[in-house]
Amino acid sequence: MTQVKLRDIASIRIGYAFRSSVERDPNGTVGVIQMKDIDQYNQLELSDVYRVQIEDLKPEHLLKKDDILFRSKGVSNTAALVSQDVGQCVASELLTVIRVKKAIAGYIAWYINQPYGQYQIKRFSKGSSLLSVSNTELGELKIELPPLERQQLIAEVAVLSQREQQIMDKLTRKRQVYTNAVLMKQVKAE
Repeated sequence: MTQVKLRDIASIRIGYAFRSSVERDPNGTVGVIQMKDIDQYNQLELSDVYRVQIEDLKPEHLLKKDDILFRSKGVSNTAALVSQDVGQCVASELLTVIRVKKAIAGYIAWYINQPYGQYQIKRFSKGSSLLSVSNTELGELKIELPPLERQQLIAEVAVLSQREQQIMDKLTRKRQVYTNAVLMKQVKAE
């Protein structure tokens, strides 16, 4: 197994820098993926993406399938994989875009979110309550790289495991609602 630095296998850049706050434009042609669009499972939730007009948009700003969005600022410095084509979308400047060149992107996103990846990130993040990780520091992240076939397998199992966790969480919430309804019925029973 090989150990590499993230900067050696991927390009790392900040998201698109807007001159002011991002405002919705009903005629907008470009989606802006922000931190709010990444859920608790580190998956993109694109149902409420802001649409804007960008005059000077360059093709390299557009997100591609298999890009990784890293929350470089905030209480959670985790990664989300762009697992599908998102069309004309850019990442906001509070997200770092990692474009993997020499590995499986799903594996790299998974690895970043694992305890060892998070431990490394915490060690070089700055700030007390709102942590900040620079692109240079993120590039120093050490990644264990198994063979590509194993990376792909790990990435696929991680997706299935994450989906199972979502289903279990939903089941738990539904069970709680049902239990509360039954108990309230008992309160009102005569």
